[in-house]
Amino acid sequence: MTTSSSVANEMSQRIAGDAVADGSPPSLDFIKALITDRTQYFQAFHKQCELEEEYYFLRRAIPTPSEVDFDDHVRPATARAIIDVATDHVDVDNLAIEIPMMLRSKARAEKIKKFLQGVWLNIRGPQKQMLVKHCFIYGIGFMNPMFDVDNWPDAPQMEDFGAVVMDGDTIIANEEGYIKAQKEFLKKRDLTFPFVLNNVNPKNMLWDDSRTGPKWAIKTVNTTAGAIRRMYPDWFSGKNDSDPTSWQEYWDGVWYAYIADGAWIKKPAQHGYGYMPFIPVVPGTALDWDEGPPVDRYKGILHPVHNLLDTEARLATQAEAILRTVAWRTLDFTGNQMSAQATADQYEMWGGKNVIPANVSVAPSPMINLPPDLMGQLDRVGTMIEEATFPNVVRGMRPTGISSGFGVSVLSGQGRLRFQAVANAVSRGLEQANQAWLHLVENRVRASVTVNARSEVHNFDQTINPKDINGYYENVVSLKAEAPEEREREALLARQLHDAGIISLYETQRRVGIVNPLEEQVQMASEKLLAGAREKQLEEFLARLGENQQDQLSQAAGMDIGNQSQLGQTGGINIGNQFQPGQAQLQRPGERSIQQGRSAAQQGQPSVFPQGQSGIDLLGRIGVANGGAQGVPSGQTVR
Repeated sequence: MTTSSSVANEMSQRIAGDAVADGSPPSLDFIKALITDRTQYFQAFHKQCELEEEYYFLRRAIPTPSEVDFDDHVRPATARAIIDVATDHVDVDNLAIEIPMMLRSKARAEKIKKFLQGVWLNIRGPQKQMLVKHCFIYGIGFMNPMFDVDNWPDAPQMEDFGAVVMDGDTIIANEEGYIKAQKEFLKKRDLTFPFVLNNVNPKNMLWDDSRTGPKWAIKTVNTTAGAIRRMYPDWFSGKNDSDPTSWQEYWDGVWYAYIADGAWIKKPAQHGYGYMPFIPVVPGTALDWDEGPPVDRYKGILHPVHNLLDTEARLATQAEAILRTVAWRTLDFTGNQMSAQATADQYEMWGGKNVIPANVSVAPSPMINLPPDLMGQLDRVGTMIEEATFPNVVRGMRPTGISSGFGVSVLSGQGRLRFQAVANAVSRGLEQANQAWLHLVENRVRASVTVNARSEVHNFDQTINPKDINGYYENVVSLKAEAPEEREREALLARQLHDAGIISLYETQRRVGIVNPLEEQVQMASEKLLAGAREKQLEEFLARLGENQQDQLSQAAGMDIGNQSQLGQTGGINIGNQFQPGQAQLQRPGERSIQQGRSAAQQGQPSVFPQGQSGIDLLGRIGVANGGAQGVPSGQTVR
C-alpha cells in the first residue's frame, strides 16, 4: 500500500514533469489524490460553467415579489442568441493550412499539407463549431485528437510487443509484429479513417494549468454502471446497471488509465502518442491567462452581462404581467347591491343581450396603462448588453440612422472584431491538432495512412508514412471572423492588387480562398496547353484546305483565315452573323463551285426529278430491258 508521504512525493514530482520520463506508471493512490486536490482547485470555475449554462439554456431564475401571483416568467433568448451568432461568425469550414517549406522540402511540405487537409475533410461532425462555442461561453475549450483504435477494448496494446519508455519516447521491440497486428485490427473493425476528434466540456475537466503547459489531464465521464460493465466486463461494483456512475480518464505524455468508484477499470498503459492528447484552447478574454485561479482566467462573453440579462428578464416579465392583468377589460356595476350583483351574474360580454335594471349602471373599470419608463428601461438595458458584447448589426439588424449598405457593412465588420480573439485561439489549437495527427502517424500507427478527401472543391487521395514526416510538425492555420460578403470583397481586392502587379498569382489565389494554389496553377497550365493544342490543330486543318476553299470559308465566316494573329487573339473563328436565326447558313467548303460544275455538265440531259403525279407513278417502272425506251419521272423518254 502506498503511504501518504510517497503519494505526496509522487504528486510533486509527476506534476513537475520529472517522473513522467523515467518509465514508471502512475499509481492508483496518486491519481485519486490528484482528483481530490484538483476538484477543489477547479470547483469555483466549474460552478461558473454551470452558471453560464443556466443563461444559455434559459434556466436562470427570475426574481419576482412574493406578493405577486405570476409564475409564467418571460426568459428572453438574448444569451443564447449572443453565443450562437458569435459561433456562426467564426468560419471553421475553410481552413487555410500552410506548411513552412524550405527549398529542398517543397514536395514533403505539399504532401503533409494535403494529408492535413484530408484529415479535416474527413472530420464531418460539429467538433470545430462546438470548440468555438465552448470558447465563447466558458472562455476555454478542449480538443481531444486520438487514434480511433483506442476506443476499442480489444485493440493491440504496445506493451504486448515489448514497448518501453526511454527519455519520454516509447520504443517497441517487436515493431513489425505491432504494425501487422494494427493493420489486422483496422481491417477487422473496418476503420478506413483511423483518427477521431472529440470535444470535452471544460466543466468535466481537471488539467495542469501551469505556465509550462499541460502535462496531464483528467476527464470525467458521467454514465451508468451497466454501460461500464458492457465495455469492461472485469470491472466489479455493487451498483445496479441503472445506477449513475462517473468514471475518470487519466492522461499524461506517456500513460493513460481509467478509474471508476476508486478502482481500476483499465490499469495504466502506454498510449505512445508522443503528446498529451488534450489540447486547451484559451482565447485570453480575461485580464490574465497564465496565472491566477481558473475562475479569474477563463471568462466567457456572457460574464460581463449577467446582471443585465437578469434585469432584461425581470423587466420583460413585469411588462408581461401588467399586460395580462389589463388585457381582459373588467366592468363595474353600481347601484343597489342585490340588483348590481344579480345584473353582474347575468351579464353577457361575448355577443349576448343584457337587460340592465333602472337602478344599476354599468361602466368599464379604470385601465392601468403600461408605464412608459418600463419600456424605456428595457431599451436601455438592451443597449448596454449590445455595448458589452457586440453590436446588433452583426445579427443582421439595421441600426437607427443608417441608410446606406456601405455604412452597415463597415459597422458589421467592426463588430466582428470582437470575435477575432476566439478565431486566433482556435487557429492555434488547430495547429496543435495538426501536430497531433502527424505524431499519431509517426509514433502510434508507424505505417502508411491514406486519407480520401471528398468535398465540393477537393477530390484527392493522399498517402503518408512516418518517413515523409520525419519530425517535421510545423504548420500555420488561419481562421477569420468574417461574413460571406467580406470574403467576396477580399477576393476582388486581391484581383485588383494582382492586376496592378503588387502581389503574385500565388498570393492572389491564397487570398481568394483556394486552399492549394500550386495545384490550381498546374491545372490552369494544363488547360492552357490543351487550348493551344486545339488552336494548332485548327491551323493545320486550315493549311490543308485549298486556297479557293480558304477564300470561301473566309467570306462565309466573315474572317481572314490567313491572319494568324487574329486567330490567336480571338482563340477561335469569328463566324459573324452567318448562324443567326433567319440568315443564310454557312456553305461547305467548295460547295458552290461543285454545284455550278454539276449543273453545267447536265445541260441537255433529261431530268429525273418527278413532274406531278404521273412522274411519281413512273418511279416504279424504271429498270426495263437493255436497249428499250425507258420512261423517267419527269415525263421524258430515255433510250
